[in-house]
Amino acid sequence: MPNRAARAVFDAWEALFHRALHLEELEPGTEHLFFVARRRYLGRTFEVDGIVVRPGDPVVEMHMNNALIERALREDANIVRAIVRLLRQARVSLPALARAVQHEKYRDAQVLYGITMIHRGIEHFGFHTYPLRNPFVRAVTSWHLTNILRMVNPDADHILKTHRDVLQPKLVVASKEKIIEMFGEGSLPGREGVMADGQGRGEVVSLDS
Repeated sequence: MPNRAARAVFDAWEALFHRALHLEELEPGTEHLFFVARRRYLGRTFEVDGIVVRPGDPVVEMHMNNALIERALREDANIVRAIVRLLRQARVSLPALARAVQHEKYRDAQVLYGITMIHRGIEHFGFHTYPLRNPFVRAVTSWHLTNILRMVNPDADHILKTHRDVLQPKLVVASKEKIIEMFGEGSLPGREGVMADGQGRGEVVSLDS
């Protein structure tokens, strides 16, 4: 963290955000890269894996574990190595995500979605991306995620300047069936290996809140 004041702001914001949105751990007591919540979708209609999602439909909303991301970026000054470390965590977390979304409370939710700034290569995880078409939502989301990045990484301005073309928030979606197929119990051996193959690029992990 740049300083103690920024860390205090980050911690307070994370605690408030989790309480306000009722985010749930994938496995209580085990740290994972994702939090989830059951929501009614409020955006524009989209389709993924043959499933049409309309406003008001139940969905599984995903949020990244910003505390875990902050720690990885703080403990390794090299952002590529830090993100490779997060990819290893994703290798553990996606099977836990597949287990979590099979809970009864998510029975009627057919799709997982979230908003991310860094989304290259995410198709290897079974996800698809869509642009944020509402200019107001896009602007507010960019402002919010940019400030989250600045709080967790002192080199944020350099990262944003050199990767501006790819650091654009997008809607990231996948069908629940696809995630369970790829990472659930009984999935084909080697499926999860795709996640470890970042070749040092680390372009799949994202920051949100």
